[in-house]
Amino acid sequence: HSEENINDLYYDAMELLGGSKKDAKRAEKLFTRALAMDEHNVQTHIGFAHVYGILRDKKKAAEHIQRAYEETLKKFPKWPRRMTWGDMDNRAYMRALQYRADLYADAGEKEKAIELYKLLLRLNPNDNQGVRYTLSGVYAGINGEEINKMFDEGNEKQNWGKLHNLVKQQNSKHKFWKEPKY
Repeated sequence: HSEENINDLYYDAMELLGGSKKDAKRAEKLFTRALAMDEHNVQTHIGFAHVYGILRDKKKAAEHIQRAYEETLKKFPKWPRRMTWGDMDNRAYMRALQYRADLYADAGEKEKAIELYKLLLRLNPNDNQGVRYTLSGVYAGINGEEINKMFDEGNEKQNWGKLHNLVKQQNSKHKFWKEPKY
C-alpha cells in the first residue's frame, strides 16, 4: 500500500512542476514525504532532480541523479536484454541512466556518457527518450542545451530535419542506432 502512496506523491508533485518556483517548492515537500517512506525509490530521486532543475540548484539536482543512478545499479546487477518504455516501472531507471549520462556529457566525460547512452539504446531500441539525438550531439561536439534548442526549433517549424541529419551523419560514423522497422 505504501508503494501506491509513493506513486501518488510522485504524480501529484510532478503535476506541480512546470508552474512557478512556489509550486516547485510544494513539489519538493511531497518528494520529501515520499523519500521518508523509501529513500531507495529511484522515481523519487528523479522527481527531486526535476525540482532542483527548476529551482536552478545544479548541485542538489546532480546529487539526486547520482542517487537514482546508484539505486538503479543496485536494482540491476545485470542488465536485462530489453527495458521497454511502455512498462511504467522502467521509466525511472531509464531516466536515471539518461540523466547520469547527461551529467557525464556536461562534465566533458564523453566516453562515460557514450557508454550509458549506448546502453539505453541497447535496452530500448525504439529510443522513446530521444537518446540518439543527445548521443549524436556528444559525438559531434554539440552540447545538450544546443540539442534542446534544435528540438524546440523542430517543434516550432514541425520540421526536425536538422536533428535527423545529425543522427544520420553521426550514426554513419559510429553505428549506434538501428532505425526500427515498423
